Amino acid sequence: MSGFHRVNLALALAVIVPFFLVPVAIMVVYSFGTQEYLTGQIHFGWSVNAWERLNDSTLIRTFLRSVELASFATLACAVIGYPLAYFVARHAGRFKTAAVIMIIAPFWVSFIVRAYAWLDILGDRGPINRALEGVGLIDSPLALVNNDIGIAIGMTYSYLPLMVFPLYVALDRIDPAILESARDLGASGFTAFWRVTFPQALPGLVGGCILVWVPALGEYVVPTIMGGGKSLMFGNLIALRFSQLDWPLGAAMAVAMVTFALVIVAIGLRLVGRERLGAADVGAT
Repeated sequence: MSGFHRVNLALALAVIVPFFLVPVAIMVVYSFGTQEYLTGQIHFGWSVNAWERLNDSTLIRTFLRSVELASFATLACAVIGYPLAYFVARHAGRFKTAAVIMIIAPFWVSFIVRAYAWLDILGDRGPINRALEGVGLIDSPLALVNNDIGIAIGMTYSYLPLMVFPLYVALDRIDPAILESARDLGASGFTAFWRVTFPQALPGLVGGCILVWVPALGEYVVPTIMGGGKSLMFGNLIALRFSQLDWPLGAAMAVAMVTFALVIVAIGLRLVGRERLGAADVGAT
């Protein structure tokens, strides 16, 4: 291993160990402990009581709702972000930098401020409901906040840049000459996109999906503000368990969620790797 690779490995471990592995290890230790209800004192050991309590219908329903909302937000970000990234990378021309800044600019504002802004936009007397009522499409305001709809919209908006930037980088690196060669060989615009652009930009799409889905799975702020406390996600329940001095159960929930996310990401990366390998073999033949 060269000195350059050693430095990169050391830098990666300097970030991963203290900011990921150590916190997860602490949560694992807490998850096998017990806590006194009256004093809040925690006794560390190897009790599986907290893990057995995960088999609760409320926790399971909330976790499945979190998976559904996170998956929907990821899909929505991909559907919106891919065309946006493609336009910026391929058609923005000399305005490419300005377009990227326009995507970033709203996110210089506080996350909480933006969430409350969407709360007003989607509210009963917000511009969306007022516009729909004005043109006669609805007779009464649509319930767009304090429910799963508001949470899904809020998460999609919040995590959209995390989808756009990896896609933009992947698309921008594709040599236009390759696409021109495909068109010269008789490929239609769609065929050139599907057989050339999409496979080469697939790592950016996968990276964007990971960057969106993983934090969305444990989202806390958006459900609190735009869900109105009526539609909780798993992250809210974890915080609730810690605030109620039930740290072992909260830690077990957190470790279980992280483990689930890592397993799904690993499976997804493995499937995508096999698909790309198969596509390469087909192209070689």
